[in-house]
Amino acid sequence: MGNSIRRTTTAAALALGCLTITGPALGLTTTHSTPPTHGAVSPDRVPNGFKANSLSWLSPQRGFVLGTGRCSGSPCARVIGTTDAGSTWKVIGNVPTPVVKANRMRHGVGEVRFGTRQIGWAFAPQLWMTTDGGATWTQQALPGGARQVLSLAAGPSATYAVVSPCGYMKGVCGKPLSVWRSPNREPGTWLQVNVDMPPNFTADVSVYGTSVYVIDDQLLFGNPTKFYVSTDGRTFTSITSPCDQTQDLALFQAVPTSPSDVAVLCDGNPGMSDAVKKVYLSADNGATFTSAGTMGYNGIQAQLAASPSGNLAVASWSDGSFIYINDAGGTHWDMPVGLGDGGAGWNDITYVNNKTAWVVYSPVTGFPGNGLLYVTHDAGESWSPVTL
Repeated sequence: MGNSIRRTTTAAALALGCLTITGPALGLTTTHSTPPTHGAVSPDRVPNGFKANSLSWLSPQRGFVLGTGRCSGSPCARVIGTTDAGSTWKVIGNVPTPVVKANRMRHGVGEVRFGTRQIGWAFAPQLWMTTDGGATWTQQALPGGARQVLSLAAGPSATYAVVSPCGYMKGVCGKPLSVWRSPNREPGTWLQVNVDMPPNFTADVSVYGTSVYVIDDQLLFGNPTKFYVSTDGRTFTSITSPCDQTQDLALFQAVPTSPSDVAVLCDGNPGMSDAVKKVYLSADNGATFTSAGTMGYNGIQAQLAASPSGNLAVASWSDGSFIYINDAGGTHWDMPVGLGDGGAGWNDITYVNNKTAWVVYSPVTGFPGNGLLYVTHDAGESWSPVTL
């Protein structure tokens, strides 16, 4: 989902405070939407003013979104869900802790992941677990005495978490990260994974069945990325990142789409609101990689999504918010979305099948924090706001 635009076009959009569109019409007409009016009906209806931050899908039909709410008058994280591919949504439950807000709310959670219909997790920096499909949530002690969860991936047989001994938003404290595994037959019981994870303030873990990928791109320039794979969910081996460190490109994310196929995102060499962003593909669990091309420079932070058929999407943001797509199976990228919004950003861009993908636009943890949900049904060529 994406391709490049020229800086002059983006600069004009920022000056006007409007939407830049390249390619076909998107259905993205504004950067704000009017919350739907539900009226005084069922208490499980999504309330007016709900703002999304994170999403998790178990199937094209069943998904979950974590966003803002209030519990007994205090801020809490609300979880809503759909079982009909997003046609209707309802409140599933509340996590009794706030949604984190950069520079304001420094405790709580910002992300949600479900591995099964019953077992789910709200995390970053705290850790909360549900075993009843999100109806109730229990706070968990972080494994190894850690102080925050950096990344978590929930699979059908186990959940994996990368945790840090450093405090949330406190930077790097010089202590190594660690990786843990919680079998779904014993949710909340954590077993440490034997991998070397140097100190860092970011990491990535992803899972597809029993295939698991762990990334710790070291902070010191020139040090090789710590990149691990497991095909049985238990034993991890080191693999080589395809990102060119001599070009200041770091490995940020791995997105598996089958037991052996994985797409990875390289990002780096940043400039004035832009960066080099490349995607590589592997069909043998990272033993070898082929290039899927380089997208446009606009945007620094980025997230990758990949469909089972090989459609690729990258959501990126800096002084604006952009979506790049590659749906031809080669190395060419287009950019159907370019928003001159000052960098509202995206979160959790995710394919649920070969054509449909979802993303949170302007997640509530950031600024301005509008917390809107968007969907595409044509592999990213057009995007539409979702009424909850």
